[in-house]
Amino acid sequence: MKLLNVKKNKMAVAVAAALWLMAPGVANAADAAPTVETVIVKGQKIDRPLDDTLASVAVVTARDIADHADASLTDIMARLPGVNTQSGNETWGIRGVPVAGFDDQGPATSNGAVSVYVDDALQPHRMLTLSPLPLWDVEQIEVYRGSQSTMQGRNALAGAVVFQTRNPGYTPSLSARINGGNHGQRGAAVAGGGAIVDGKVAARFAADVQSGDGYIRNDTLGKDANPQRNVNLRAKLLLEPVDGLDLLLTLSHARNRRGIQAVNQGPQYYTVSYNTGEFDQLDQDSATLRADYVVNPALTLTSITSSSRGTYDSLLDFDQRADRTQEVLRVHKNKLFNQEVRLAYKVPGLQAQAGVYYGTVGNDMNDRLDFSGETVGSVTGTTRIASRSVFGEVNWDLVPNWQLVGGLRYERERNKTALEDGLASVSSVNQVKTLSALLPKLGLNYRLGPDQLFGAFVQRGYRSGGVNVRVGTAHRAYDPEYTNTVELSHRAAWLDKKLRTTANVYFTDWKDQQVALLDADEELQVANAGHSRMKGVELGAEYRLSPALQLLAGASYSHTRYVDFVAYGDTLSGQSFIGAPRRKVNLGMVYRLNGALTASADAIYQDGSASAYLTDASGKVSNVRRSDDAALVNANLAYRFGKATVSAYVKNVFDRQYIANNQSGRVVDVAAPRTVGVALRYDL
Repeated sequence: MKLLNVKKNKMAVAVAAALWLMAPGVANAADAAPTVETVIVKGQKIDRPLDDTLASVAVVTARDIADHADASLTDIMARLPGVNTQSGNETWGIRGVPVAGFDDQGPATSNGAVSVYVDDALQPHRMLTLSPLPLWDVEQIEVYRGSQSTMQGRNALAGAVVFQTRNPGYTPSLSARINGGNHGQRGAAVAGGGAIVDGKVAARFAADVQSGDGYIRNDTLGKDANPQRNVNLRAKLLLEPVDGLDLLLTLSHARNRRGIQAVNQGPQYYTVSYNTGEFDQLDQDSATLRADYVVNPALTLTSITSSSRGTYDSLLDFDQRADRTQEVLRVHKNKLFNQEVRLAYKVPGLQAQAGVYYGTVGNDMNDRLDFSGETVGSVTGTTRIASRSVFGEVNWDLVPNWQLVGGLRYERERNKTALEDGLASVSSVNQVKTLSALLPKLGLNYRLGPDQLFGAFVQRGYRSGGVNVRVGTAHRAYDPEYTNTVELSHRAAWLDKKLRTTANVYFTDWKDQQVALLDADEELQVANAGHSRMKGVELGAEYRLSPALQLLAGASYSHTRYVDFVAYGDTLSGQSFIGAPRRKVNLGMVYRLNGALTASADAIYQDGSASAYLTDASGKVSNVRRSDDAALVNANLAYRFGKATVSAYVKNVFDRQYIANNQSGRVVDVAAPRTVGVALRYDL
């Protein structure tokens, strides 16, 4: 414990020193340095500069992705304050809230706590936890911390992530990349496009194929336990038939397959003893049509239509042993359809939008439990969800330097679930649930000079209810859950805009929380039985110390607590959330020389957190299984010569071994060891 405190103190001193060096009174050598670039935030549906956006949002551009050698969303989240990651991206969360929520329904769930959009298309839940969400040809990513329910709707209680890939242009372009690394990493990618009819029609395509052997060995089967293969294809067509009208069609295909993330308890780095070759595979096809029509300089009409179909297959070692053959086989199919139409109005002193939304979700599940090749039980079922909503937001400059922000969404939903469960006490279920929610947002901004902006807002978050689809339960209906958040924010630019700082402080009260618990029949159910609170702070700083050197720093503190929660007959009241680290700190630098050499490094610290609570006979917590603290260093070096760029990276430079998830008693999830890789890119 003493050693741990020393490490934390060193990290705290380092952060304090870095932030002090960034302070206005200390920097004197950066007078000639360029300013921090202006970034436009689009994910809240009203475009505005990042410096004028008071929501807690981290924006990552294509240049940032290249500077840090990011390959997937997981790489980005690893260094973002207020965002926690574990076990690849199988378990990740925002402000201590997991992407799947706390209701523990497994891969069949239709309701998550975080919404993710790729090119305006809402992604199904399993895509968020199984797919690495690769970054090839991505232009910008926005990660919103805190509820986005007023603008995004049913599944954005904890936050939202918005991807924007490169759109077609009329200038020809072509990029290609090959890469490789340890643990059998290998891949190739290509992207390009240009005009078909100059000024009227343009197209762009992107393809990325990656594979690897993984870093875990199955010593029972004598082969790699977590091989991975990811294929992502995308095509875009831009039509501008008349002035003021833009039509953008996006088609995409993804196939992602991987093995097990766990190792034997101990932990045994990096081996597992299963007699089943576990895998998860997801195939998805998506289509999105976006239409923007400029009615006049003040009015713009936007329509977004998106549809996706996916199939999820998996094989699970149910007994988690080498001497038994108990397997779970899953085949799930999902369909999503979303239609949104909104009208945006913008004149000096006033920005507003209003819209309507309709969306459907369809899930078909087929789970089978086999013992030694014989089926002992199966579950089949369907879920159909239809959502309708109207929403709007107004940003009004009341008087000079003061702005009022108001938003409102009304959402209505119908959920129909039918199940045949041979493993439950009630074998046949047909439930219909109708829900509605009113989601207000109110804020006030004050500008203290051209480079200082303060804000305060309150908003209601929402996650829809439904029917419990977990295998082996009575499949009862449950209601929506709600959060009420008060948040203060500050945005500032210093030193002639060479230094940018952000700060957000929040308090959230969470009622009717959807939690998993045992009922009187000893069956696991989802019920609105929880009440909790969250509070925290998120800080960020970006400093152009010189034309060549950029410094980055960030920190977050998140305190989560169950006020009232009885689960499995045990009380967790007073405990923190599962998988919710309190502290996270990142320090980074990017050095660019003459447009040819780029070097970057990041140091990241994240607290350990509770993975599972163990209770005594009285139902009180007697022990806690925890994930480990993690202090990691990553580095990247790239050199550009002509149209080619060669780069090399190292993740987890000091080969830190640590437990990422300690939920099970037999196996644990461990983080990746040191990984190294090289890439060669060519741009025409």
